[in-house]
Amino acid sequence: MAATPASGRSRKREGRGAAKAAPRRIPDPPRRILLATPGIPFEAPVLARAIELATPGHAKITVLGIARVYGTSLGLPHPGLQPTRREIDEQHELIEDAAKKLRAKGFEVRVAMSKSRNAAKMIARWVNARNFHAVVVPDQERPGWRKVLEGDLTREIERRCGVPVHAVPVPAPSHGRAGPSEDRGRRRRGPL
Repeated sequence: MAATPASGRSRKREGRGAAKAAPRRIPDPPRRILLATPGIPFEAPVLARAIELATPGHAKITVLGIARVYGTSLGLPHPGLQPTRREIDEQHELIEDAAKKLRAKGFEVRVAMSKSRNAAKMIARWVNARNFHAVVVPDQERPGWRKVLEGDLTREIERRCGVPVHAVPVPAPSHGRAGPSEDRGRRRRGPL
């Protein structure tokens, strides 16, 4: 405690905590771009946005696929909660197709795969570890209650790493199930 000369009372020192790192300077246009997906297919607008960002400075692009691990991190790991071989193969196909399209446009592309419970946290780790300057992610249309439950991927990535995140809206996939009105004509009569 240091004494103030005017009053003779001691006062608490402020600002003596751990120093914060200086904020990173992000070049404009970005030189390293991360194109990431938490299992959502890359639609044409997502790739177009990545190409638009990378074109002025001919940036290097890394395509990252994240396979979802289910369950919590409490207790012992359960092998049934890990992504299946089929899910991992689907992720590889997604990222390889995107990389092939980007290479055809003349960009230097790297491909990576990861497993995580929290996709936003894993993407932010990649951004901070590899010093990316921009992130492009597909943002599926979801009802508001699902965003509350599952979290907003874009906001979480920005909060954790501080680089610009470009979320490109993509339509939600239809699951191919017939609705009640479409199902009427397909009913079977009698045993088969």
